[in-house]
Amino acid sequence: MSENTVTAELTEWLCSVRYEQFPAAVRSKTLDVVFDSLGCMVACSGLPEVAAIVQLNQDMSDRPECAIVGHKVRSSVIGAAMANGAMAHGDEVDPVHLSSSGGHVASGTVPTALTVGEWLDVGGKDFLRAVALGYEIGGRVMTLLYRERDYIARRFYHTSVAGVLSSAVTASLLLGLKAKSIQVALGLAAYQAAGPDNMTKDPGHMGKTFQVAAANRNGVTAALLAQKDCFVPLDILDGKFSFFDAFVGAPQVAAELTKELGGYYAIVDVMHKRYPVGSPNLTYLQGLFAIIQQHAIGPEDIHEIEIHLPQRSVQRVPTTRHASISGEVVCAIAAAHGRLDFYTLHDGTAVEDAAVGEMRKRIRLVGRNDWQDLDHGRHAIVIVRSKDGRVFEQEVWHEPMNGQQLDEKFDALVGPKWGEAKTRRLKEQIRDLENAQSIRPLLHELQG
Repeated sequence: MSENTVTAELTEWLCSVRYEQFPAAVRSKTLDVVFDSLGCMVACSGLPEVAAIVQLNQDMSDRPECAIVGHKVRSSVIGAAMANGAMAHGDEVDPVHLSSSGGHVASGTVPTALTVGEWLDVGGKDFLRAVALGYEIGGRVMTLLYRERDYIARRFYHTSVAGVLSSAVTASLLLGLKAKSIQVALGLAAYQAAGPDNMTKDPGHMGKTFQVAAANRNGVTAALLAQKDCFVPLDILDGKFSFFDAFVGAPQVAAELTKELGGYYAIVDVMHKRYPVGSPNLTYLQGLFAIIQQHAIGPEDIHEIEIHLPQRSVQRVPTTRHASISGEVVCAIAAAHGRLDFYTLHDGTAVEDAAVGEMRKRIRLVGRNDWQDLDHGRHAIVIVRSKDGRVFEQEVWHEPMNGQQLDEKFDALVGPKWGEAKTRRLKEQIRDLENAQSIRPLLHELQG
């Protein structure tokens, strides 16, 4: 078999890159991604969908090798990867990939790096390198899946399908596998890639949570099998019968995976979420809150809210879905309460509020068929009509979060659960990861 393949070129590059070669912006963004992801994992560790997976691990595992975030439970490296992966996308609050308008790439690399890194007792730089390079394949694959998928003919969940590949790469790099072994790991991971869009009918979040949990479990499993010299064809990203042939019917797009290697890093395209909601809701909420605050509008003043989004985004936020995804519910809570809080969104108090139910009747989502580019996933027009006849309109594009806002988000997610002192200690440990000789003390803190 020829070595002149995308799979070979990509894996050889991954093995060659040292942490010190990353541009400063890449190192900084990787630390932000870890910081944001861990805050999200702590908050999501108590959700019922996650708790069920943690309990399964407690019932089944007789190898207490690795910590499970937020729980005084340890499990095998594969079991802990599954549990930690579940809470990495236990809700809609984790980072997403800007270039693909919402794929949760970090949820396929951070929990794997955390789990395998503890198991192997790696230092902070090795941990961060694995996160960044795992994200590299996840981000590149995710962007192509979003661009190429036919939404009618091919129904699958991009996050879990790309996540198993990024998890396998992350684990492989921490295990010190050579390029050919990583090609095997990618093949074994792709054999396990799954993600039916049946979860778009899920009124809860279990469908998404479990698919990401399984992606981390399967990625780690693939890397461990590759370490044991298992063999599969080394060209899973190339040609007929490849990953892209199977999922999008376009094997030729694999060539784009190796463009600008070392010049462009996918992780710099991370979008951190201001609000604990699905990606299609983020931009219009930014505009809605701006109108409410600038014009001192209370819920009693609102006659109607009209939200313009790409048609595909409207299809992704139906009213039957979990409160953090349903566009009507998210918008109604924001308008009725003037804020969106992770914990009230999940304990039911916000959703069950009569004022929220009344506000839902005043909301209209308008799908725009003329907004076809992926960039329009970060575009919205918000129109608020007041009861006294005033009309407020704002066209808005997503505005990235800054460092202070990320810090405040972390406090809001971790503080209510663990208190101010522990939250401060955890922040200090994460921010100093580059200098950590071992990530095990961080895992000890993360157990809660």
